[in-house]
Amino acid sequence: MRRHFPFALLLLVAAACAPAPAPEAPAPVDAATPASVAEARITADAAFEHIDYLAADEMRGRDTPSPELERAAEYLADRFEQMGLDGAGDDGGFIQRWPFQRVVLDQTASEVTARIGETERTWEYATEYFAIPTPGDPVEGAPLFVPDPSMVMDLPEEARGRPLLVFLPEGLGADFGLVIQSGMQHGATGIVLIMDEETAESDIHQISEALEAGAAGQLPFAVLGIRHDIGEALLRDAGIELASARDPPSVLENVQLSFRIAFDPAVDEVPNVVAKIRGSDPALADSYIVLTAHFDHVGVGPPDETGDSIYNGADDNASGTAALLKVAGAFADLPEPPARSLIFLAVSGEEKGLLGSQHYAQSPTVPLEEIVANLNMDMVGRNHPDTIYAIGEEYTTVGALIEEVAAEHPELGLVVAPDPEPEEQAFLRSDHYSFVQQGIPALMLTSWLHDDYHLPSDTVEKIDADKVARVARLTFLLAHRLASDPEAPSWTAEGEQLLQGLPSP
Repeated sequence: MRRHFPFALLLLVAAACAPAPAPEAPAPVDAATPASVAEARITADAAFEHIDYLAADEMRGRDTPSPELERAAEYLADRFEQMGLDGAGDDGGFIQRWPFQRVVLDQTASEVTARIGETERTWEYATEYFAIPTPGDPVEGAPLFVPDPSMVMDLPEEARGRPLLVFLPEGLGADFGLVIQSGMQHGATGIVLIMDEETAESDIHQISEALEAGAAGQLPFAVLGIRHDIGEALLRDAGIELASARDPPSVLENVQLSFRIAFDPAVDEVPNVVAKIRGSDPALADSYIVLTAHFDHVGVGPPDETGDSIYNGADDNASGTAALLKVAGAFADLPEPPARSLIFLAVSGEEKGLLGSQHYAQSPTVPLEEIVANLNMDMVGRNHPDTIYAIGEEYTTVGALIEEVAAEHPELGLVVAPDPEPEEQAFLRSDHYSFVQQGIPALMLTSWLHDDYHLPSDTVEKIDADKVARVARLTFLLAHRLASDPEAPSWTAEGEQLLQGLPSP
């Protein structure tokens, strides 16, 4: 947060001086079966230590890119090395760098204002409005107000040569693209979208960052989205109550909108962290099970009602990252690795659009054709203590196998449940999807969304560390079965149908 820069600087200095916690000593293992190793090595206390470090305020939300993301990557690489794993990143090390290409708003060349009579208001980027990257041509004029997106397909001639002001009661849903397409077809010079009431200041901030990372590409004309309360106030000053507006589209002659949005390109080389355990079977050791978790979050943003502006990301996804570390440690403790090799991949850039996992899936450090499955852990430390959701279980034989493994180990106390909200399209929203796009069977384990999702309140004290440990044990046992089976996982008929409908990566 620019307004709190001196305080932020103090945090950075303190973080640089504070040592990372010492690695935990491996727990003794009495019997070297996978289940006994899992129980001894994967404990709630050990998982919590990792989460506590990664999600501390000093890590400032592990944004991509940021110094704290780099610190997190170093922490993970150090842990993998101390476990005795091999590096599987660039040049045999633990880090794989990838180019994060983005655009950054040029603050000096960008301004958005609304004028009604003698009153002029300048809107603030990333808190009051977001903008899709654009060539930067200025827009000015009295807007055509469209109170409902259903009206955009038949706009009056007045739409040509002026900006549109359109209310989106469902936010960035299906109407979003329709409004943009129709605005371009009708010759509008730009569009200002009034967002729904659910789109808070923190959402505007995160949408802005996603758009800078290329989530919507670039458009030939300016498209802005403003907070609901900003749009309500603008229309109220113009004599219109948004909640009751039902009239056909009309020009607001007493309103003048003026905006120019300019973006500059930027490229940062950011880290994935990759470790490997070589399989024990000469015939299968060149095939791989890849386990993933993203270690980035959304950084620092608008403060909540308590004044907290650090989005710690304890559940999203320090919990999955801690589970990944514990699974890796359990495999390292086995007296003999399973037949197939294992890749432990902690990715960055998930919050920017699955970018880190996309880079690895498109430029893997082992032959792509030898990756036979992906297991992804994303948000595994909250909600019902006895339930873990297996997203995508219907698409591959891994789905039936995880049900079998959970049933064989009732001591885990976990019920494997299907996607709780298919309409939220979770299968498309985390890093396993990058492997699915390459035709690799994949499964996502998650405890799913909660009220603290992408807010500063996703903090360590709310984590159920015992659940994290039990999910990690289940993942370890599942991965061990996959890595020991001479037969590779395959797609179900439903999965084959899914693959046929996927867009190219």
